[in-house]
Amino acid sequence: MLARRFAVALAAAAALAGCSHPVDVNAPSIRGVGYVRLEEVVKVHPLYGQLSQIDDAMSALSLQTLGPAVPKTGAQIAQETKELNAELKAAQDRANAILRHKQADYGAREQTAIRAALAAAGEAPSGAQSAQQMQNVSQAQAQQVTGQANQDFLTYQKSVVAQDNVAVGAIDKQLSKRADLQYRQKATQLQERESQLSLELSQQDANKRLELRTKLSNLALDDATRKTYRDQLNAIEKREGTALAQQRGIDAKELAKYQAQLRSQTQSQIAVQAAKIHAQTRSKLESRRNEVSTQIASQLKGLAPAQLPANASPQTRSKIAQIDKQFKTQFQADAKATVEQYQQTKSDLDARYAALHGVDAGAGAAANAQMGTLTKQRDDLYAKIVDQIKHEAASVAAKRGLRVVFVSPAAAGGGIDLTDDLKKDIESLHQ
Repeated sequence: MLARRFAVALAAAAALAGCSHPVDVNAPSIRGVGYVRLEEVVKVHPLYGQLSQIDDAMSALSLQTLGPAVPKTGAQIAQETKELNAELKAAQDRANAILRHKQADYGAREQTAIRAALAAAGEAPSGAQSAQQMQNVSQAQAQQVTGQANQDFLTYQKSVVAQDNVAVGAIDKQLSKRADLQYRQKATQLQERESQLSLELSQQDANKRLELRTKLSNLALDDATRKTYRDQLNAIEKREGTALAQQRGIDAKELAKYQAQLRSQTQSQIAVQAAKIHAQTRSKLESRRNEVSTQIASQLKGLAPAQLPANASPQTRSKIAQIDKQFKTQFQADAKATVEQYQQTKSDLDARYAALHGVDAGAGAAANAQMGTLTKQRDDLYAKIVDQIKHEAASVAAKRGLRVVFVSPAAAGGGIDLTDDLKKDIESLHQ
């Protein structure tokens, strides 16, 4: 975590505007510029311990936010995914085997009951007409089975595609947040560089600026001389402003370039992750299509109705239809229980799969939220510490008879170091 840097000039209580004679810049009351090394004073502040704890927490959290922080390795996730897929395949095979067995059993029992009914009525199936009727019924049943299986596949397809979209959206959001955090860190770094330049420029011209302002405070100056001094002072301000503006222009271009680079990298990473997710989705759908095809083929076996004589009586046809309905209803109820058991197993496995592969996005979102909270706490606490240091620096400067004191990260050239005095002052306030 980069430290925040502040530079501020504080005026002492003594005023020179009321003097009627030129002011001696070498007089004891005007001893030049003082400075305080901000970070050294911050470290002795009673709240510095809390600041360090927040910095440590943010540093640790950054390692998770900016890098792949997962509770499991890639090999562990791959192995657990393989195990979950194996469990799902075993559940599918088990359900299909049970359904095939039930179909064969109910089909055989139905055929036996129908033959018994035909024998009791003294009728037997024969002729082309009976075969055509059997074929028509078989086709109707096959269409019903195929239609239901296709409808189930469409429902599954919709669910998988929706999960695909959610996963891609989560990846997009996570990587975009990471890029935004990196961008804000870069912007803060450049702002700190500009603040440092502003401080250096101010320190460089501090003595000359103080000299000119002291001369301008002399009321006896003639207009021409006063204008000369003002022009010189304005020239200093303009030179510093131009240098700072140039640096800001350079930083703005650098930041824009960095933002474009982040955007390109993020889009590339999103595309790679999305391609993997889409590939997994296609694999799931292809696997499900194969399952549906196998299931349709197995369910169509044993669906052929019993052969009826072309001249079967209405009573016989009614009896056969009743037998057929009875066994079909029993089979459907029995098969439904098997399918529901499989669906429950599948739902449990899907939940475990989602938890396994969704941990990254969840951890990333939580880390970003926590980082935002810690950043605000850190900024508020640091501002509180610096404000108190500024206040105490003004008091120490006034006691030493200094007109200007810089609270900065480094020493001011030619200035008086007030750091040790201020450190004692800060420590004494909290004893």
